[in-house]
Amino acid sequence: MKRNRMRKFAFCLAIGGFAGSVIVAGIFLWAAVTLGLGHVASASLFASSVFLACCAGVLYAMSLPPRAPDAR
Repeated sequence: MKRNRMRKFAFCLAIGGFAGSVIVAGIFLWAAVTLGLGHVASASLFASSVFLACCAGVLYAMSLPPRAPDAR
């Protein structure tokens, strides 16, 4: 079975979410090195990175095509 239009849209959003998560994770690493892990910005960037990755995972799961019915 194929993805319909909305599932393709969710898949594109999932890709964007994963890309955003990687970008924020890179900024987090930079902030952790320069500001230290105890800084508020470092904790916020880490939380944002995890949040975006979780959202992207849910969107990816929503974008999967439906399973074919079992032949009985």
